[in-house]
Amino acid sequence: MRRLSWFAVVWCSLVVLLPSPAASQGPLPQVRLSGNYFLRNGRPFIPAGVNWVPAKAAMQWPMEWDAASVEADFRKMRELGVNTVRLDMVWAWFEPRPGDYNPAAFAQLDALIKLARRFEIYLQPSLFIGNEVGEAIWDVPWRNGRHPHADPEMLRLETNLAAEFGRRYANETAIQSWDLTDEPPFWNAGKTTDAMAINWTRLIAGAIRRSDTLHPIVVGTDAQDIGHGPFRPDNILGEVDFLSVHPYPVYNPELFPDPLLAERTTYAAAFQAALSGGAGKPVMVQEMGASSAQQTPERIARYLRANLYSALGGGANGFLLWCFTDAAPQTYQRIPYRRAPHETQFGLTTWDGNDRPAGTEFRRFSRRLDRLDLTGVEPAHAEAGIMVPFEWSKPYGELRGLGLPQYGGVPYVSDQEPGSVAGQDGADYGELSADLAATWLNSFVLARRAGLRASFPRESSDWSRLPMLLLPSPLTSSKRNLLHVHTTFWQRAKDYVRGGGALYVSLNGESAIPEMEELFGARLADRIPAHDLRIKVVAPFGDLKPGDEFAFASGGATGDWGALLEPRDGQVIATDQSGHPALIAHTLGKGKVLTCAYPIEKYLSRVPAAFDDGDSTHRVYRALAEWAGVEPLFRSDRAEVEAAALTGPGRGYVVLTNHSDAAQSVTVTALKALRSVQLVQPEGDSPLELHGKVFAIRMAPFGGEIVEYRELPQ
Repeated sequence: MRRLSWFAVVWCSLVVLLPSPAASQGPLPQVRLSGNYFLRNGRPFIPAGVNWVPAKAAMQWPMEWDAASVEADFRKMRELGVNTVRLDMVWAWFEPRPGDYNPAAFAQLDALIKLARRFEIYLQPSLFIGNEVGEAIWDVPWRNGRHPHADPEMLRLETNLAAEFGRRYANETAIQSWDLTDEPPFWNAGKTTDAMAINWTRLIAGAIRRSDTLHPIVVGTDAQDIGHGPFRPDNILGEVDFLSVHPYPVYNPELFPDPLLAERTTYAAAFQAALSGGAGKPVMVQEMGASSAQQTPERIARYLRANLYSALGGGANGFLLWCFTDAAPQTYQRIPYRRAPHETQFGLTTWDGNDRPAGTEFRRFSRRLDRLDLTGVEPAHAEAGIMVPFEWSKPYGELRGLGLPQYGGVPYVSDQEPGSVAGQDGADYGELSADLAATWLNSFVLARRAGLRASFPRESSDWSRLPMLLLPSPLTSSKRNLLHVHTTFWQRAKDYVRGGGALYVSLNGESAIPEMEELFGARLADRIPAHDLRIKVVAPFGDLKPGDEFAFASGGATGDWGALLEPRDGQVIATDQSGHPALIAHTLGKGKVLTCAYPIEKYLSRVPAAFDDGDSTHRVYRALAEWAGVEPLFRSDRAEVEAAALTGPGRGYVVLTNHSDAAQSVTVTALKALRSVQLVQPEGDSPLELHGKVFAIRMAPFGGEIVEYRELPQ
């Protein structure tokens, strides 16, 4: 008797094991993007769910398909409140040999689609996984070291497979979106350049679009936004429909020198969503989590809760947590779990299906999202913009619009551009870019503590309508082109301030600002070696009073030094311990400028849990806002409690997040007169007492609340 092939055996087994359709099974409503949010049945819809890796089979689930176990997972996910699940299409399973597609793999995806319809859970398939679960790089056996982002044959095969997915599922409404790949760049294949990342995304997205114009497209990026990776949002923006972030602060100690439960870490999701979103498209929090092998389940639940509400208030349009379940004990015997203990316990549930505290929190959050009516509602406009330099957002070496003759002229090559000098890789921006990202983060937290909604406009964009601009050092420096604004920025800044804008800068020993006297009311005289710093207020400014002090610990490197300022028309607001000007305020035209002589945001980036012990640096930002007349739509009377608005005509929501480990009684003041406010609860809404523009609410430690408001008619 002729033996059945391996694929035939799998296929026959699969047919037997696939779940039978439920009687009520039918197509799910189509999901599409409209503005910041997705729409379903014409109403805004926020994907809320998990990344799915089964407890027992883990990443071997396609090869160890267990229909009953998979169905049980979907049933449990639905009970948790999951409406969207992200899952990996294991490339080697779908294409075991070049150009040879496995029918069993597509049959499994068809079975998952049937489950999605049955349990009303949308799918977000990730097509070309690389890094997934710890150290693991899930490869194809026939790659033979070829670069997946550059090798012509690899690109041909990848685009063919993407086109096959698009052809087969072009009209399948159970698919929420296509994720082109997980956390690129991946594989041990050499460096991926900006051009490779752009071309790869363009090719793969284009291959899907040959047949499929229904589904939004995203690339599941990790820290590309904060690390200046080639798949950063500005590079792939034109090829995708929305962006994604995977905030894991415990794995970024350069930015987050903090425990899991610290104020700075609970801003991680909102910060990355704002930074990526500044490129110009909506952002989904596509992964986020922590391991109970490293922190207690109760602390993880609080960490997730604060990040979820903060990112929701910041405008994130979806939340897919990592991950659905813990790994089963027998899975510990396998790599990568065998070599990555922390990866075993990221679940919202235990391996045998019991809720973790994080699962309980997610269920409550998901039920609250279901009660929101976001029709006509969008994230509120920012009051403050933290600048992203041109070279950070654009492929390096793109010289269009940089002042050289359009045709002809002498060739120009930067000695900092990779590959410009034979045998030289170019400048190493690793540590320096971490400094910039950390400074951005601390400026973002300070702005939020001051009650200001902060965005990240790109230097080349139109930022003239923002009420305030924040340029913390090294944005004001002259070292490494990637990290600072162009010389021409300061000419635009003068027009911005004259027209009524408010500008804040902090300087360091490497700052260089041409003709700065007119704009800042001061000149750069020299640089000041800095170690410990004490700033004392000497003149009233906003709510700052003479005698108020701020203390910082600085490093000894020149990038940590301060700037010796020579006041001209500006007013000295504060001095350092040696009597040198530390804060100078200046008026130009209709606008205001505040200059700090020291890189205080950088100093904070090196202090563990810097915001957890009563740090008051945010008062500098708040004082400038008060002086310039910049008022947020909603303001909390506690710096630890963030108030972020989602606004529509005459109504909207205030999302409140307590970023501290203490319960807070908070008073919230609105800019406009309100008619009513009510607390959105999973079990139903409840009215809050309103006194004109003011209401009060009690916040749990690291808690989140959503308040619906309605304005009085104008």
